[in-house]
Parts: sequence; C-alpha cells; structure tokens
Amino acid sequence: MNFKKVSEVRTIFLDYFKEKGHTIVPSSSLLPAGDPTLLFTTAGMVQFKPLFTGAVELPYTRAASAQKCLRTTDLENVGKTERHCTFFEMLGNFSFGDYFKEEAIEYALDCSVNYLGFPKEKIWITVFENDDEAEKIWISKGIPKERITRLGKKDNFWGPAGDSGACGPCSELYLDRGPEKAFPDCGVKYECKPGCDCDRFLEFWNIVFNQFNQDTEGNLHPLKQTGIDTGSGLERVALLLQGVDSVYDTDELKKIIQEVEKISGKTYNESTKVPFRVITDHIRSVLFTVSDGIYPDRTGRGYVIRRLIRRAVLFARKLDLKEPFLYKLAKSVCDIYKERYPELEKHISSVERTLLAEEELFLKTLEIGLEKIEVLVSKTKSECSNTFSGKDSFLLYGTYGFPAEMTEEIVAEHGLSFDRKGFEDELEKDRQSSRETWKANKVSLFTGIKTDKTQFLGYDVLEAESDLKFIFSDNKQATALKEGESGVFVFSSSPFYPEGGGQVGDIGFIRKDGSVFKVLDTQKENDNILHIGTVLSGSFSVGDKARLEVEKERRERLKFHHSGTHLLNGALRTLLGNHVLQKGSIVSPEYLRFDFSHPSPLSPEEIRNIESWVNESIVRHIPVDTKVLPIEEAKKTGAVAAFDEKYGDSVRVLQMGDRSLEFCGGTHVGNTGDIGYFFIKKESSPGAGNRRIEAVAGPLVVETFQNRFAELTEAVQNLNLKIKDELATDGASFSIKTIIPGPDEIRSLFETKGADAVVFLRDLSEKLSLELEETQSKFLKEKKNRESRDFENNPEVIAKVFENSKVIGSVKIVSAIFESKDAKALKGLSDNIKVREKEIVAILASKNTEDASIVITCSSSLVGKIHCGELVKTACEILGGKGGGKPDMAQGGGKEVSKVEEAVRSALEKASSSLNGGK
Repeated sequence: MNFKKVSEVRTIFLDYFKEKGHTIVPSSSLLPAGDPTLLFTTAGMVQFKPLFTGAVELPYTRAASAQKCLRTTDLENVGKTERHCTFFEMLGNFSFGDYFKEEAIEYALDCSVNYLGFPKEKIWITVFENDDEAEKIWISKGIPKERITRLGKKDNFWGPAGDSGACGPCSELYLDRGPEKAFPDCGVKYECKPGCDCDRFLEFWNIVFNQFNQDTEGNLHPLKQTGIDTGSGLERVALLLQGVDSVYDTDELKKIIQEVEKISGKTYNESTKVPFRVITDHIRSVLFTVSDGIYPDRTGRGYVIRRLIRRAVLFARKLDLKEPFLYKLAKSVCDIYKERYPELEKHISSVERTLLAEEELFLKTLEIGLEKIEVLVSKTKSECSNTFSGKDSFLLYGTYGFPAEMTEEIVAEHGLSFDRKGFEDELEKDRQSSRETWKANKVSLFTGIKTDKTQFLGYDVLEAESDLKFIFSDNKQATALKEGESGVFVFSSSPFYPEGGGQVGDIGFIRKDGSVFKVLDTQKENDNILHIGTVLSGSFSVGDKARLEVEKERRERLKFHHSGTHLLNGALRTLLGNHVLQKGSIVSPEYLRFDFSHPSPLSPEEIRNIESWVNESIVRHIPVDTKVLPIEEAKKTGAVAAFDEKYGDSVRVLQMGDRSLEFCGGTHVGNTGDIGYFFIKKESSPGAGNRRIEAVAGPLVVETFQNRFAELTEAVQNLNLKIKDELATDGASFSIKTIIPGPDEIRSLFETKGADAVVFLRDLSEKLSLELEETQSKFLKEKKNRESRDFENNPEVIAKVFENSKVIGSVKIVSAIFESKDAKALKGLSDNIKVREKEIVAILASKNTEDASIVITCSSSLVGKIHCGELVKTACEILGGKGGGKPDMAQGGGKEVSKVEEAVRSALEKASSSLNGGK
C-alpha cells in the first residue's frame, strides 16, 4: 500500500464519487440541524436524514461528503486505545432512491482497491445474518465466500442517528492486517474473522442499506424509497494506508502531538502516550465545537464540551502542565485544518478566549479537588466498600466542578466502582429542594456591631486583594473558618456585586496561601457586602489578607442582561407611555425578567416594535455613562427610579444616550453594542394591571433561535411532511413552503446582520409556526380520511365483521367491535357491508380513549321489521349516553367504554327478537 496523507485520502474519496455523478456536499455543523434528539452531528448521514425519509424535496439523488463528527459514547477509552477519538471526519456516499446494493458494493470495492490502494486479496466482508443478496453481490465482484462473514443485528444493522430516522442492515469492509496482529487466544490460533476483538481485522468502510424509518417509539416502517448511507472513518483509512498502529500516529494528529511536546517539554512515548492522546483529541474537538457556536455550559451540549476541557486539563497534570495551556494550542491546531474548514480561523479568537476562561475556572479548584478525592477514596476503602458513593461524587461535582464521569474515571484507577444512581439521586434532590440559605433565614448579622461599609470595586475590576474584617458562622460572629465549614465573609473592599436592583449576586473564589473559599452567593446588609460560601481547603481567620476573584464569564452575561433591561424599560416608556413603571425585575446569567405597570396584554406588533427599539439601540453603539450625584441633584436629571429601591444621600445615575436614564447600582456594558442582540421570548401577566416580559441578550439569542428552528424542523419530520419552495400537495402528503434555516445559517445571519437578524428570524419562526399549524391540521384531516377509507375498504376488516354473523330466515345479522374508530368510519364500513347481502343488519361499535361509538344499519327492505334508531337508543342507555336516527341507519355513543360488549349484545338480541316477530 502506498503512503497517503489524510488530506490525500479525503481528496481521492470525494473526487472518485464526483466522477460517479455525486454532488459533493460541504460538511454541516457539529450542531445538528433540526434534530433535538442528537447533541452533536455523529455521522455523515445526519444532515441527510430528511432526504432519506422524504421530508424534503430532493435537491439531488446521490451525494458525497467529508463530515466532521463528534461522539462521546466511549469517552473514557479515548487516549487509552489506539483508535478511539471523540472528533473525527466521516467520509460518506449517499443514495436517495437512486442506486442500491449492487452499485454501492461496486463503488466501495472499486474505490478501496483501484483508487485508495487497498490490496483486494486482504479485504474481508461482513453482511447481515440473513442478507443473501448482499453476499451474492460480493461474490460476483470477486470476493470469495470464505472471506465473507455473517453477523447479527448488534454488528450489522445500523441506525438511526438519534432516536428516529432512516436505518437498515449493513455490510462492512475489513482489512486483514496479518496474523501477527491477532491475539494468541482468538479461538483457534490465527483463525479469527471479522467480528473478533483482536487487532488483525480492522473495519474501514460501512455500507448501510437504508430500508426502514424508525419512529421515536422504536417502531420500524418501510421507507418511501430505499437509500445508501456509507461511512468510512478518514483517520482510520489513513492509519491503514500509512501503516501505523494508532490514529494518533497519522500525519495530522501527529502534528498536534508535536505541539503538545513543545508546550510541555515532554516526549511522546509509551509511558506518556495516554495524556498526549487525550489532549490531542480533546483540543481538536473543542476547537471545532466552539467554532460551530457550541460553548461550555452546565447542561446539554455545553456540559460535554466543559467535560472535554476538564478531562484534558486533568490528564495534562501527568505532563506537569498545571497552568492554562489548551488555549495556546488552538492556533496551531487551527492551522492544520483551516484550509478545509475556514470557519476555524474566523472564530479562533473566540475559541482561545473560551478555552482560557474555562481552564482558569477549573484550575481554581482542581488541586484541592484532587486532594479531596484522595481523602474520599481512602475513606471509602477504610469502610471496606468497593463503591464510591453518589453523595461524595456530588460533593466533587457541586463544590469542586468535577463532572461525574471524570470522577468515575479517577476512582476506577483506585479500583472502585461508581454509584451512578446515587449521584443522580443527589442531583435531583439538589434541584428539587429549597435549600436553607442565608436569604431564606435572613437575620441581622451586625446587630450591636460597629463597622465601616465595604468599598465596592466591581465596576472597574473583577479581582482584588482585601482584608478580612468579619466572619460569621450559623449567624454568629466567628474568628475563623476551616475546611468544610460554611459561613459569611466580610472584607474592607470587594469586586463581588451583592444582589440588588434585580441583579443576582456574583459567585467566585477567595484565596489565601493555598486556602480557598468558594463564594456561592453575594448579598448585602446595610453597606456590608456578604460573601456566602464554603471553605474548600485550608482555613481563614479575621485579619487575613486574601485575593477575591469574581467568575468572569457569568458576570459578562449578567452585564448583557442588565443593560438589556434598561433598554427594555426605555423602549416600554417610549412606545407605550410614561404610565409604565417598573414593578420588579430579575437579571440572571440565563435570562432577564421585567415586570411593569400596563393595563392590557401586548399585541404581537407591540412586542416586535419594543424588541426592534432595543436592537436599534444596540446597533447604534451608544456609550454607557455613569455619574454619582447627590440624591436631589440626581432627581433633577429626570432619571427613572425603581419602585422598591431605597436610595441614600448620593445615587449612581446610568445613561445610555437618549435611550435610557436610570438610577442603578448594577454592573453594565461599556457600550450598548457590546450586548450584541436582544430577543423577547415571552409576554405574560404576573397579576392584575401588570405585565411581564422575559427576554435573553447576547450569545443566548443565537442559541434560542437555533433551538427554536430545530424544534420546528423536528415537528415537520415527525409528521413526515415535505419542505420545498412551493406549497403543494402530493396525494395525501402536504408540504411546508418555507425553508427552515439550520444552525450554521442562523449563526451566519447574526454574524452578517447583527441585531437585525432578530427581526428576520422572529418573523420567519412565527410564519413557520403558523404554516406548520395550518399544514398539520390539513395533514391530520387527510390522514384521518385516508385511514377511514383504508378501514372501510379493508377486506380483512370486512371479513372480521362477517365472522360474527347470525342468520334469521333470509336476514343476516353481523356485529363487530373495533378500537379507536369514530362514527364516520363505522358508517362507511357499514355502507360497504350492506351492499354485500340482500338483507342484512350491521351492528358496529368502537372503544375509544374517552368514549364509545355505535352505528347500526339495515337493508331498506327490512324497514318495518327493524328500527335502527330504537336499537341504538337501547345500546346507548347501557353506554351512559344517547343516540338515535332513521329506521335504516342510526348512531350514538356514551362514556361507559367498558360496557361496549354488553351494549352490542343487547342491540343484537333486540334485533333478533324483532325479526322473530317479537319472540
């Protein structure tokens, strides 16, 4: 085999399929479009899911791509094995109702042998256990039967990606790397086959024959059209062609390892390979995800990214890297991939800032967290337990920032299992409980104590040194606090903002000579700033000088939301009138909430105008100015005051040009342009005469729209609707005429249009929601009609009715009970039954979720002997309802679903009696 670089492999693959008539489709974002069931794009077929299910008009019938993917299912193995990666590139060729098994197999073998250079005699094949067709095709292409292995569903049935979508049996290509790669105990020595766990056979190409669509309940439905979904891991193909044993030894990943060597001063070898590989893989994953707009967070996708960063930082300690370093790697990794993925260079500054902030945040507690875990492991073993408790792992998570999965890895190295359920229980308990905090049990701490006020430094700095003046524990004055104890610290000065003016208090850390205090909340009593939290390590005493550090990223989001609140207040007073008065507000990192006096709900037009007014203020990049004035002088400025705030002799006045002038002691941006974007999520009423607006500002606006359009896309796909340019119907299939933007397009809109993107995306989402609602209504109505027609004309259903027949003279009486059918469907079925006999009485009923339906019909010649209306009344009395009708057709129903059999039996007996002359 000829050595080929990773970039060469990618080019050969895409050029080959371009020659075969495939459209080369660029890689989609790692943030999957329209699929909330997936955290990340995990396979090449993800962006094509709607094409497989027929949810969109086909722009092409065959395609090929090199797709960036992220999988974390085997994260604990990354770094410890030769081939596990979280980020990888997936080469793929796809057919949507075009070619199927024979062509897909031919393309795979031809490209592998004649273009990539794999020796045909070393290629082995696997097929699904009952796929005779695939086996015959492989044999016809020159693969002998003895090199074809049949495997079961676990190995050779793929999909879907996520909870729903296209799936089917598959066939894989393996390369025989020689008996020297086999384990001695593979069964019969050196006689192993694909499917064996040894390293002899390595899979490098997987062809999925998509035949089914799996719904969210796990049920398989035949696809409208068959399809091909091929996956070939780029790094794995390169590994085989370059003749190396590990993907980390391929040319591109090797460059990253060399950069880690430069930064660490260590050499990549057998003893250091695990931390080198972890760092190499994780920096690549984080570079690509953050470039796609996925940022570290406490939940969801963001939690996974934070976990990757923290895992890399943890393993870096094995290379003696104890300072932030990942952010230094970002640029060199970007240089390797930027030609193929130009978005990396475009967002490199954002990646570096994000990495540095995350590393600094975690490093603040990592050292003491590792010491704590050693203590907890020793405690567990001293108690003769082999399981690390959920309570201890939750302590490490909540206090020291250790993701549960990271704790699980660490304790496994000590031979302990991990109590996952215990951890989840503690997490849920924490979410549900209303914890006793200082706020909930507020008492005065300074009764009888004379003290100077705390000087607030947080307008200018987020870190500062200060003297510890007071310590309180259990609401009592104390002289010291040691590790594990909680309490309140008061300093002579502080950058921590105490909760007030709607803005929640800061969190962060306080440090002194190896001692660390974690600040969980900041409050204020009189003029004293109260730092509420727990000592993580060491001890603190009154009189100590310590360094106070506010969590930067959280404060940044608070500034966006607080400045956004001021602009919102300005918009309301300008557009609605000066009767608008602030009645309350919450400024949190996740959202802002603003209550104000107004007599009626806001119309959609008013909401749109208010939002546009705020975004226009952002676009104008207005400087945010502050002045501290004597209270009387401040009042003369016309500044707006909050209704529930108490002001002293002097007050801080905050002005945003001609858009806002308010009293405010909170923290704000320096320029309205820093906010970025503003979006109103909801308008409601907290009580009579007042209205409430909930909104987001800054990067959260982008995320909000990405989630909103993903939900709309999922709704379209779940209904199996089509999306295309022209609204049209195709039999029973309805179409959505508006194109739904994906996460990449949404982000690009914000980057090019700025705050103006909010107006466009709001209008588009509202238009789509309305269109979806209307189309869904039509679709469900048609679906119901179609199901009724299928039911009424179904030979098996009709046969079921005639199974229960009774003949009296020349008259046949038939009856049947169904599930979930309305009276219309029963009436249609009875019409089909009546034409099949000269004289017939049909009694049909259905058990529905909340009620029962019954329809009784008879031949016109029987009128006088039978009165269907009377029969229905008899049945409906039993069902606890009512009904009636003509002598030859009547219908009704009732709520007593459990009595359907009795009702049918009663009508049957009465009909028989009538036909027998009342006997």
